Amino acid sequence: MKMSDYDKDFVRVLLNNLEEAIFLLDKTTITFANEMAKSFFGPSEGMDIFDLLIFEKSTLLVDSIHERKPLNIESKVFLSKKGGWCDFYIRYIPEIEALLMRDVSFIKIIEEAKLNMSVLISHELKNPLGVIESIVSDMLENEEDEEKIEKLWKIEKQSKRLNRIIQQIEYITMAQLGLYVPRKETLNVQKIISEVMEEIEELRKKKEIEISINLETKTIEADGFIIRTILKNLLSNALKYSFEKSKVILEFSAERMSIQDFGIGVPDSEKEKIFGRFYRTPSAVKMASGSGLGLAVVKHLASIANYKIEFESQHLIGTKVIVWFGE
Repeated sequence: MKMSDYDKDFVRVLLNNLEEAIFLLDKTTITFANEMAKSFFGPSEGMDIFDLLIFEKSTLLVDSIHERKPLNIESKVFLSKKGGWCDFYIRYIPEIEALLMRDVSFIKIIEEAKLNMSVLISHELKNPLGVIESIVSDMLENEEDEEKIEKLWKIEKQSKRLNRIIQQIEYITMAQLGLYVPRKETLNVQKIISEVMEEIEELRKKKEIEISINLETKTIEADGFIIRTILKNLLSNALKYSFEKSKVILEFSAERMSIQDFGIGVPDSEKEKIFGRFYRTPSAVKMASGSGLGLAVVKHLASIANYKIEFESQHLIGTKVIVWFGE
């Protein structure tokens, strides 16, 4: 079916007002370039796409066009008008022979700045903490007064805790930017649970909640940062949204961790949104303060480690979250 002049004009106006650079092709010949494409690469209709574009992963586009298969990649593209390389998200749609390109250079700059800031903060805080830990260690060796020794132990313990938090900030930033690679290490499960319990003890005591622990394994082969962060976020959530003087059940085996609470739960209408960033149910907002990032972080880290999450909840009855470690 042929398009009318009105339809052609409509499509042309639509394409020219999109933020992506769009090329329509006949094999490798450019038959149409929208205004955004012209702003990046200049007039190009009638040119061969590979005479126009210089980018790192061009062989992938050659294969896609030749084999008529879709392509979704990120690549650096040389812009002669700017005289430099820029980051682009590139998509080829074989059904309509269209090449879509979105400039993501600014996003990359923001991500790099975010990572650099995280590393800088981490570095600047770790140095004085290291000095404090060294001084405290020397004082403990020479101190004989039991009361002072106890206070020095508390300083040492809190310094180590702060060190872990600083490391977590750096790792979480890397994970959000897709730069964190999970490590396999033999973890002492009891030690990790004890460290997390210590960090949430103040909230547990305040609400007088009992935490029941069923530990079925002493060690696990996994990434310590991921396991510790998932466990802490899930336990913190369980405490926040549990009723006072209730109970939280933690089960940990070589195959999974499970956290169950008997708190406000999640209504059926909200369950699909619960792992979204910054999302909190109306009842959760009333119950406790929070950022709405806890479960989003859990989901992201579980995805990185190839873990599976099961979520069960009943409104005003409670919630159970199971994280399966099997890949």
